[in-house]
Amino acid sequence: MPIGPEGVTVTEFSRRRIVGMTVGGLSALCLPRSVIAAPQCVASGASVVLPARLTVDCASKRNFQTFRQYPDLVGLAGAVSMSTVRGKLGTYPAANLFLFPWIKPAGRNKGLPAVAPANATMYVSAAPIPDATLPVDEYFCRLVLQAPPASFIGFQVDSLFTGADATRDWFTNLDKLADGAGVGIDWTSPNLNNPWFGGSRWIPTDTCDGPTWRKLIADGLQQASVPAC
Repeated sequence: MPIGPEGVTVTEFSRRRIVGMTVGGLSALCLPRSVIAAPQCVASGASVVLPARLTVDCASKRNFQTFRQYPDLVGLAGAVSMSTVRGKLGTYPAANLFLFPWIKPAGRNKGLPAVAPANATMYVSAAPIPDATLPVDEYFCRLVLQAPPASFIGFQVDSLFTGADATRDWFTNLDKLADGAGVGIDWTSPNLNNPWFGGSRWIPTDTCDGPTWRKLIADGLQQASVPAC
């Protein structure tokens, strides 16, 4: 199941909602001016240059095809490199979108394929993330890429959301990608996003360049859905 904010405490959820609200919305709550001040979006010492477009490595495109073939058996951990990053298998440029499968309960012991990137075009076979016990985006960075998680933002890709989930700010449905089918995006990361988005665990809708990053990731998924390489 996608990781959402429902599991956090009321205090954590309230804090995150305050970070994501507009200044006008905060003013309506009659909060002190010190609270209304714009959040420090990026942790001290980090810098962000918004790219024109994300790159998508060949391994991520192949993993997306695995998800398309087995949507009931796997979901996808998603990450974007915020700077040039070196891992065990190779060095990855800033603004690269990574997708890697994690196994749902119905997919256990099915021998499902996964590949990990060495660079934009080269990849190696890898074991999928066995379950969602640990945050899957962080698992991917730490144990598959073996690269520092602090250099990434994270999200998840799954089937289209339905019911109340489809209306929540931390979920987005893309009804149709380049391959003709849709996906649901869970913008939440338990640990990767908050240093880049003013403390918010989900990529925001209206602050800290959150809308731009959402558009970039949505475009990256369009690229990933084209069965090339």
